[in-house]
Amino acid sequence: MKPAVNLSTVFRGLERDARPAAAAAAGFTRVESWWEFSSATPAPEDVARFVDALRAAGLELVAINAHGGDREAGERGMAALPDREQEFDQSIEAVAEVHRQLGPRLFNVTFGNLRSDRWTRDEQLASAAERYAAACERVATFGGTLLIEPLTRDGNPDYPMRTAQDAADFLDAFLPDVPNIGVLFDTFHLAANGVELERAIDELGPRIRHVQFADFPGRGRPGTGAIDFDALEERLDRVGYTGEISLEYLG
Repeated sequence: MKPAVNLSTVFRGLERDARPAAAAAAGFTRVESWWEFSSATPAPEDVARFVDALRAAGLELVAINAHGGDREAGERGMAALPDREQEFDQSIEAVAEVHRQLGPRLFNVTFGNLRSDRWTRDEQLASAAERYAAACERVATFGGTLLIEPLTRDGNPDYPMRTAQDAADFLDAFLPDVPNIGVLFDTFHLAANGVELERAIDELGPRIRHVQFADFPGRGRPGTGAIDFDALEERLDRVGYTGEISLEYLG
């Protein structure tokens, strides 16, 4: 398993382009990031500043979130929103460009809220399946993998992915033969939703494509809450997980 750190959470007190240097000074060589731009089509010069900061710090970007819509307005992704196809597609092209410049192959693409006042649940699930399938085909051209992340109930009342099993069930039902998509296993979000983490690892096995560590309660660094991270690492090793484990606590 490979250690990494999330620039957007652990170093959130710093300006975006100052975070890579701080991560390097803290001894990290591998990092991930949220989508730190205001839209799915950021200005090239803004992307260039982000890229230059990472290169200057000598860091490897291993994962990045795709643009997930208007976060301040409560949006949590666009895959399940039938009227946001163009913006979703632009978001995938944007992470493909980041890959071209920095090489990450893991992309967290949040599902989107279910809005029963506009579409039926089946319509939204079908939209998400179609969008994820197309995005998987796009990132497969350079060996990329998409991730679906469950989120806490608090602050995300319309988001349907609460547990890792929710995400796995969606994949089994709609994308069973797509190899380059899987579950993002975030210990804080899952524990906050009452998931038994060790059991979930055993049940999901190869469906887990990326892991993020933050303690619960509090979303602090490992050791500040109640999660037994040594036990989780043992379980991950037991099921054959060899990917990233990124620290995503709130610094």
